[in-house]
Amino acid sequence: MGTKSLELAARREALVARCADQRALVAQEVATLASPATLGAIPAYAVRHQKTALIVAGIAAGLFIVRPKWAVGTATAAVSAYKFAQKLLPVLRWKGFEVH
Repeated sequence: MGTKSLELAARREALVARCADQRALVAQEVATLASPATLGAIPAYAVRHQKTALIVAGIAAGLFIVRPKWAVGTATAAVSAYKFAQKLLPVLRWKGFEVH
C-alpha cells in the first residue's frame, strides 16, 4: 500500500504543477488580450473598469426606456461623433480610437 500511495502523491504533485503552469499561461494570455495595445484605449478601459462600464450601460438603458426620443437622438449623435473621431484622429496620428 505504501508504494501505491507514494505513486498517487507523485501523480498529484505533477498534476498540481501542470495546473499551475496552465493557470500562469492563461493569466498571461488574458493580460495580453486586455491590454490597450490589443484592444485600443476605450475598450481596454472598459475591460479594466467593468463595474463602471456596467453602471453606465444600465443608466443608458434606463434613459432609453424612460425617454426614448431623447436617448435615440443622443445615441445617434454619440455614434456620429465616434465615427468622426475614428476618421480624424488617425490623420492627426493619435491611435487611441483604432478598432481592430
